[in-house]
Amino acid sequence: MGAIHAIKETNALPAVCGRVCPQETQCESKCVLGKKGEPIAIGRLERFAADYELKQGDVRVPEPLRLPARKWLSSARARQALPVAGELAKKGHDVTVFEALHKAGGVLVYGIPEFRLPKAIVQREVDYVGKLEPK
Repeated sequence: MGAIHAIKETNALPAVCGRVCPQETQCESKCVLGKKGEPIAIGRLERFAADYELKQGDVRVPEPLRLPARKWLSSARARQALPVAGELAKKGHDVTVFEALHKAGGVLVYGIPEFRLPKAIVQREVDYVGKLEPK
């Protein structure tokens, strides 16, 4: 379970990134193990860790930092809005994400086919980001 907690320190949406991000070009092509053999399959590992966390029922939300009140607004239509909102919330900022359509997640919900990224995974990640808000 330590792997997913380490991943979530730098990635607010590991279940999404493990399914749709192009790790082959962004991560694996830079892996030094690929010079002599196969690079680390970072996307598959990220996806496995996120799915394993859910299966074990041990989804932990980090305690946000306490910062002076500052409001951040973000549009969920941009693919980066939820990860940015998550990172700002983890740092203790009050974040409001606006969505033009019916469900939060923007292109993750409406632009990526179900077989590639199940909507339940997106909803789980949206819910996780929502739990990061300061109390």
